[in-house]
Amino acid sequence: MNGLTACLDALSHTLCDPGDVVITPTPVYGRIFTNFYDRAGATVVPLPCQEMENFALKEEDLKSLIKQYLDDGQRVRVFVLLHPHNPLGHVYSTEQLRNIMKICAQYKIHIVIDEIYAFSIHDRSTHFNSVLGMESLPDPQRTHVLWGFSKDFSIPGFRIGVIHSTNPWVLSCLRTLSHYHSSPPLTQHAAASLLSDVEWCDDFYVPTNKNKLAAAYKKACEYLEASGVKVHKTVAGIFLWVNMQAFLDECNEENEMALFMMFLKGGVCLLPGKKLYCAHPGWYRIVFSVKENVLEEGLTRIQAVLSKWKKSKESRSR
Repeated sequence: MNGLTACLDALSHTLCDPGDVVITPTPVYGRIFTNFYDRAGATVVPLPCQEMENFALKEEDLKSLIKQYLDDGQRVRVFVLLHPHNPLGHVYSTEQLRNIMKICAQYKIHIVIDEIYAFSIHDRSTHFNSVLGMESLPDPQRTHVLWGFSKDFSIPGFRIGVIHSTNPWVLSCLRTLSHYHSSPPLTQHAAASLLSDVEWCDDFYVPTNKNKLAAAYKKACEYLEASGVKVHKTVAGIFLWVNMQAFLDECNEENEMALFMMFLKGGVCLLPGKKLYCAHPGWYRIVFSVKENVLEEGLTRIQAVLSKWKKSKESRSR
């Protein structure tokens, strides 16, 4: 289909009736909420991951949340997991993925795994385990995997996203919906030609991209930490997840948004955690996958804003 937004929208329409419950760990890419609500009318419920636990996804919390809504008489239909995660940059182990899928299978819940950052692992010691590479799945008929070109190949305008499913009923519905979300044949041909060049993809592009991401990540981390910003360790993706609570008079959404507006006025955009459904105010997402001179300018602007904000905070406390 024409991008992963289209894929998620089509899956929501296929899997959900209005009012069905969709669960996703938060903080998370905000479009997950709108993609499952806009057409299907599903109720997207956050599974808050706690900062004091390094934003880990706790299997017992998932099970407890499912039971809560089932006991309330609601139908829990889908669990959505971004793997690697946006904005946390987490890569989940095969064991944890299997345990999560077992929970979903137990309650007959569809699990949607979004692997759009599968080839953007910038930590050399981390190995990505795709669900598609697992020998067996707890509930293959309710397991659906997504991938697209926009992030790993940095071509969002290419507009191709893929849904991998073995459920014949789901595939039948998606084939019908694909008439409204199709990618042009010329674009599909270009994509096939690109992926067919295995030597270029595997030996040149993917490792080169990973090396550039690793260098930019390291540089951004060092600069921000020197400025007093706490950086959450990530191993994948194109984002930094940073803690700026130390710069806030009080950790609340109002102050988080006030600092966000200060950054905008300073010529740099850091997405506040509120927009990613983070349960803890004071966190921001920063894109670091840009050209070196752009990254340096962005980091300089962040430092300038924080310095100005800090002086303003000190004057207010007097």
